[in-house]
Amino acid sequence: MGFTKQDVIEVLRPVEDPELKKSLVDLGMIQDIEIEGNDVRVTVGLTMAGCPLKDRIKQDVKEALSRLPGVGETKVVLTTMTSEQRAKIFGQAPSEMEGMKGVKSVIAVASGKGGVGKSTVSVNLAAALKRLGYSSGILDADMHGPDIPIMLGIKERPVGSRGMLIPVEKYGIKVMSTGLLAGEGTPIVWRGPLVNKAIKEFLGHVAWGDLDFLVVDLPPGTGDAPLTLATSIPLKGVIIVTTPQKVALSDVRRSVGLFRQHEIPVLGIVENMSYLKVPGQDEPMDIFGRGGGKKVADAFKLPLLAEIPIDPAIRQGGDKGRPIALEDDSESARIFLELAKKVADAVQ
Repeated sequence: MGFTKQDVIEVLRPVEDPELKKSLVDLGMIQDIEIEGNDVRVTVGLTMAGCPLKDRIKQDVKEALSRLPGVGETKVVLTTMTSEQRAKIFGQAPSEMEGMKGVKSVIAVASGKGGVGKSTVSVNLAAALKRLGYSSGILDADMHGPDIPIMLGIKERPVGSRGMLIPVEKYGIKVMSTGLLAGEGTPIVWRGPLVNKAIKEFLGHVAWGDLDFLVVDLPPGTGDAPLTLATSIPLKGVIIVTTPQKVALSDVRRSVGLFRQHEIPVLGIVENMSYLKVPGQDEPMDIFGRGGGKKVADAFKLPLLAEIPIDPAIRQGGDKGRPIALEDDSESARIFLELAKKVADAVQ
């Protein structure tokens, strides 16, 4: 003897949302039920994209479905509620940019190609701004390579509250990343539309609070994420990170073109891995060439904001989860502080 959709609903009724402590059925989170023979597929609508409790909800639903008499294969599909559906639960759903209301300036850090140290610049810029007395946060928008949690030594996961995610805080910096939601080592296989949706959720449905600066670490290139950000919120400016090599500089031109096409101010160029100071030698070693960042900055009539050396301490800071910009007596730390001052002056 088989079972009906009503049987499925009844077996799911005791399953509660861990945050709201109410039945998924009563909250309207059970959005679809499909029965084929003895197999059942249930679609659950989460209150926010990237809900930190999604794995628990999925497991609770699967366990409940296993109690159906004679049930075969069970499958739970997770989706995200619309604003209208959230409004039925919370009385009034958060507006699209609710979380951004207290954020004064959003600065994006971009690069034309990967491997130039964009995330290193992003995390040290946010840390340097904090050292200068500004309230700062960092949004890791590199959905497929979210490295910011490692660079800040964060392992705890964010929690949700009334349809909003609460960012994790480290060194006084507020942080949100898909890496915090998925867990270390978990692959994030998202196509373009999901990436776009997640970025908008991270901007609007994260309770950033009052921030002077929100630094957004973009994925490399000129794809979905940069375009979504460029058209979603009023950016105060973009910093383009490059290295001195000719191949990296050619990609910078495409990045500058993307943001200028959308009339977003490009604050300047940061040349990373500019030189290496060798002990016992007066002249620095130009491993990747010399002057490339200045050339491209001059070509676009942009300031060269910083030339960051190849410094083992920068790498060690990222590996240990304490950015070098938080240190007091380092040349590299002073360079990041000067970069932060230039950025603050440019947007203010």
